[in-house]
Amino acid sequence: MVTKQEMKISLGLMGVERGDIVLVHSSLTSIGYVEGGAGAVIDALLETVGDEGTIVMSTLTGWAEPFDAAKTASAVGKISETFRLRSDAHRSLHPVHSVAAVGRQAEYITTGHELCETGCGPGSPYYKIKDLGGKVMLLGVDMDRNTIMHSLEEEIDARYLHTLDIPAPTYMPEGTATFTLKKFPPGHRDFLRLTPFLRKRDALTEGKMGNAVVKVMDVRQVFEIGLELLRDDPLFFICHNEACHSCHWSRLLYEDAEVDLSRYEGKGCVDAACEICAVE
Repeated sequence: MVTKQEMKISLGLMGVERGDIVLVHSSLTSIGYVEGGAGAVIDALLETVGDEGTIVMSTLTGWAEPFDAAKTASAVGKISETFRLRSDAHRSLHPVHSVAAVGRQAEYITTGHELCETGCGPGSPYYKIKDLGGKVMLLGVDMDRNTIMHSLEEEIDARYLHTLDIPAPTYMPEGTATFTLKKFPPGHRDFLRLTPFLRKRDALTEGKMGNAVVKVMDVRQVFEIGLELLRDDPLFFICHNEACHSCHWSRLLYEDAEVDLSRYEGKGCVDAACEICAVE
């Protein structure tokens, strides 16, 4: 059994301090049996950063149904969903890449997301966290769950990012039928490839909370190191698995080659909205 006090000790050992702004991606089951469940994990985080700090969590959602900030559940775990339901939580308005936040900078971080040109680009909560000197914590999940990676792809205007029309969220004016996602990031990427580069630059603190492996990193350093790699090789996150339709398609885009979509027919799942098999 893992207690709140033990979790607070672990957070301190990983450099999470009073006044910090921390974007958390999490898996409750990875920790083991937690006394107090998801609420205890949230309390441990909030008490560690104190009244001066802010905890932010991605509350990402699908896009098949209209997004309702009050009713649409987070699709990224029990801790995230429990967090967004708190009475003191602010949730940003974006139909796919919303976040919830509690703390001193919560209102600032979440305000205006619906006005941003893209979900993870300039003006979004992810950039605001960077500009405020915030951190990212991966609690029992790996780099492939780090939403900041999409910000890096947007920064280089990766060719494989999509424009996609989805049902309009409920916060838009009545009668609006669709919402256009720009630089939407579908498909597979090898975001885990960044981890050893962060280690080499001492930009990653690793530890454990219960059974969960935890990674903590400074968002500005993630931007600095990630963009160095992407500007040298814009396909840095694209895998070399010949059976990966998405990454094969992404490479063809950078070769300015004609894309024969029939190559992918019958070789993937039947879900047209699948993020892994999606190609245009």
